[in-house]
Amino acid sequence: MITTISQNQNQIQEMNYHESSKQETVVDVKYQNIIYYMDNKIKKVSQKQNTQIDFVKATSEMGGLNWNYEENFIGFDNLSKHECVQFIRQGQDKWYAEAPIRQGVTWDGYAWCSYSDSKTVTDLIRLFFEEVPWFGMLSWKMRRFKH
Repeated sequence: MITTISQNQNQIQEMNYHESSKQETVVDVKYQNIIYYMDNKIKKVSQKQNTQIDFVKATSEMGGLNWNYEENFIGFDNLSKHECVQFIRQGQDKWYAEAPIRQGVTWDGYAWCSYSDSKTVTDLIRLFFEEVPWFGMLSWKMRRFKH
């Protein structure tokens, strides 16, 4: 941007074409060390694929989950913070959430579980991707799964 001052001391700004086009085409997407996995009947992403994801794509994938497909799910692993959160969409505005305790090969079957609405789940995911405390967004109950 070029700034000049006229005789009346009014600021006149001219945009440099190169700067303007650069600002419109360069997108700064910050990828944390977060991967996702999902099954939406039409689209499947395995946890073993280690597919990175950002917040915008996460909300898009969640919005597209088909609650009529009984086995739908989506999960996110923050590999840097060793945190995991998973969701099953049960209706247009109804979600089941799960936060496994010590996921991976050391998982001993315990998880925090909760039910919530779309807005609260989206707010939780935003905090998860911002890498700030997110656990307090829901009322969790501990469950033990047999495996």
